[in-house]
Parts: sequence; C-alpha cells; structure tokens
Amino acid sequence: MQGIVMATNQLSLSLMISITFASGLMAQNQVPYQPKLSNSKNGVIHDFPLGVLSATGRLADGERAIEVMHVGKGGAADRGGLVVGDRIISINGRHPAEFSNTTDTGLIGPQTDLAVALEKACAEAPHQLWLGVQRALDTVQLQIAVPPSPAFAEAFPNLCPKSTKYLAHIANHLAATQRADGSWQPGVGGDADVYAPAFCGLTLLAANNKSYLPAIKKAISFVRTKSIASINPSDPKMGPKNWQTASSAILLAEYQLATGDETYFGDLVKCCDLLANRVTDNGTMGHHFQIPYSGGGLVIINVQAHLAWALAEKCGYRINTAAWERSLKEVKKSVHKKTGAIGYSSQATWSPDISARTGAMTAALALRNQEPELVTQLSEALVNHQGRMRHAHAMSSIGLIYGFAGLKLANRKSHQLVMQKWKPYLELCRTSAGSAAYLGGKRNFGGDQYLGLPSIGNATVGLMLASAQNNLFQHGGTQKQWFGNRK
Repeated sequence: MQGIVMATNQLSLSLMISITFASGLMAQNQVPYQPKLSNSKNGVIHDFPLGVLSATGRLADGERAIEVMHVGKGGAADRGGLVVGDRIISINGRHPAEFSNTTDTGLIGPQTDLAVALEKACAEAPHQLWLGVQRALDTVQLQIAVPPSPAFAEAFPNLCPKSTKYLAHIANHLAATQRADGSWQPGVGGDADVYAPAFCGLTLLAANNKSYLPAIKKAISFVRTKSIASINPSDPKMGPKNWQTASSAILLAEYQLATGDETYFGDLVKCCDLLANRVTDNGTMGHHFQIPYSGGGLVIINVQAHLAWALAEKCGYRINTAAWERSLKEVKKSVHKKTGAIGYSSQATWSPDISARTGAMTAALALRNQEPELVTQLSEALVNHQGRMRHAHAMSSIGLIYGFAGLKLANRKSHQLVMQKWKPYLELCRTSAGSAAYLGGKRNFGGDQYLGLPSIGNATVGLMLASAQNNLFQHGGTQKQWFGNRK
C-alpha cells in the first residue's frame, strides 16, 4: 500500500469543489434522497443512509470503515467528491470506533461517529465535514460542505426547535406523497397498503397542523373502504388481518381523541369487537382467525389489540373484559424471565426482537393504570435493551414506534435518556430536504420493505419525534380535542 496521497492537485480539486458547493450554501434538494439498501437477513452486512450527505454506506461486523455503496446525484457527497467504492476511514481526522452486528450495540461505532460529526458540521460555520477516504491504494482527504441546521437542543427531545422543524418536514413530505385514494405507495401489492396508512396518518395527526386534516381523513377513508368495510360482526372469520384491524383502530381512536369528531366511532367499535372475537379460549391470537405455529400464536398481535382497546376505551368504547383478561394472561405467560421483556409467545418466551411487543403492551397497561409492577418491569426491559429498538418481527418501524410510546407512558425520564441515545439515528435519517430516509435494523427488515420504505421510514422518525410531545394519548396526552391548538 502506498503512503497517504495528498498531492497538491487533489487537495486543490477538493477545496475547489467545496468552495463551489458552499456558494449560496447549498440550495437544499426538494426531492429527498432515498438510500439504496440491501436487506441482510443474516446480519452479514448493514446498509444505512449517510444523513444530509445523500449517500448510502455499508458496514460489516468488526469494520471501522464505511464502504460507500451509492451516491445521490447533486447531493453533498457527490459535490464533495465522494464516489462509490470509497471507504471512509476517518471523520474530521478521527478513526471511527468498531462496528458490531450485535443488536444490543445499537448504532455504536462508525454510525454514531459520523452522525455526531454531521450534527456539529451542520450547526457550526463553516459547515464543512472532513472525510479521510481510502480509494484503491490511495488515501484522499475530502472537504464536504453540508447544509446549515441547528443542533438538537440540550433538553432534547424536549423544547427542541430542530425536532419541531424535522417533524414538520416529515409531515409535509407525507402529505405530498399521499396517493389520491388516501394510501401511500407500498413496497408490494396485496394488503401492504393498509397497515402503513395508520402510522402515516398518526404522524400527520401528531404534527398538529389543521392543514393536514384533509390528508388524515383521506387516510381514514382508505382504511375504512379497503379494510374495515369487510368486517362482518357476526363472523370473525371474515374481515381484514389483525395487523390492519389493530392499526386502523389505533388511528381512529387517536383521531377521535384529537379532534372530538365521533364520525368513525362505529368503525372503531367494529375493529375492536373483531379483535376481541378473535381471541381464543386460551388467549392466543394470530395473523387472522387461524392460530399459527401449532397453536402458539403471535403475541405481537395481542399487544396491538390491547393498545387499540385501551385507546378506544378513552373514546367511550366498552372493552370486552373477558377477551382482555384471556389475552393478558397469554401476554404475561410470554414474558421472558431473564430479560423481563415480552417474547414471541408463551411457547417461545425468548426473542431478541422485543421492543414492539414490550412497548405496545407497556403503553396499553399504562393507559389503563393497570398492572403497575408489570409496566415498570417492561419499561425497564426497554431501557436495558434499548439497542434492540430497531428489531421487531422483520421490521424496524414498529419497534421504534411502539417502543418509544411505551417508554413515554411508563417513565418520562427514561424516555428522554433513551431518546438522547438515538439522536445519531435521527441524524442519519435526516435528508437534505428536511424529511427522513429509512434506516433499518441489522437483521431482516423485509416487513418494512413490504410496507414501502419511504413512507414507513418517515412515519417511524415522525412518531419518534412526536413521542416527546404530550398530544397523542399513546405519547402521554390527556387533553381531548387538542388537534390544531398550538402550544
């Protein structure tokens, strides 16, 4: 390997590019960069967005260098001279820490190092980032201009102007990309377009801007037509999957609580009753009516049903107590003794992807002021294993969405501390257009690909940011008809 190449012409070119790019400092792209991500089910590789650089990086276990897999045309990385195949070996003169594909380590390593440097460069003049790049046998220093943006507030996620603006950009993006029928573009066909609108609609609701009301109602109209309309109250074998039924109910309940509009209460009742009628005698639930895995079921369905019921109760719904208790019994039997988190089922209590199940159930119980000791135990498991937040049933979205909701309702101090640990994630997701790109976990995120990465990525980050507010009831809100009232 040759020595470090810092020829005058290379440095001059890099500086010239940087100066040219900095002039006017960077008119922000209006079309958000979408990272080119490969889903690694076995965790051999981990692809992720490089924040406002508008590029995609790749890491492998034990690596310290970020391999550049894709560079967005005209973005900061492109204009700063970064090319596909480069290996980022230093950031502002410092060599990154080692990356681990172990889920518990979260974003520790090059991802955190890059995110911290990006946040600082965006917040402080001259808004430039130095990257040491291994290119073939040479090492090149690149000076990259980045768009100005304030740092996260010291009290983050509370009282944070950057978070507020970030959420607003996300909401604008979701409103702009909503399809005419009220849905968002899914990754595949089938019923993939039904589950995501609930989270996109909740994000628009959480943004607390009356201009989004038509888009929220369009999302509700879509799930009513595409999903809820097929429910037959006398036949639980009919109707949508439990995934969609629960998510639709959560959206309808939060909408009614936020606006006071009871137009869709009948639909909310239909969803909640269907979920109750699908709880078996032993408390198990499945994707639909049938119970998979030799009757073992999926507790991820139970906990989403509980959250839907708890929110609906705030709207005036009368919970089916017998169904609640049967399901709760199954959930309790699914708690792993060592981690204190909720496992896959009572037949498979151990599972590394704990956050969605544990978070959603924590939120449901906290909303009802029920099982305080269990709530404490579950919230402590979320804190102790916060690195696993992105791993939930071949998805990252619901792990983060439900995980932070549960933390917020159970322990606001812990919620703040864990949110601060996840600032690097938020920074790497942030695009030069101000919205969010998708950043999946270290394992399988095929479920989110199924839903559509751009929309569910924005909803995930949006609801993480919104969890610091006290608006949505799943985020600790207690005031009804809050929507449109600026604080």
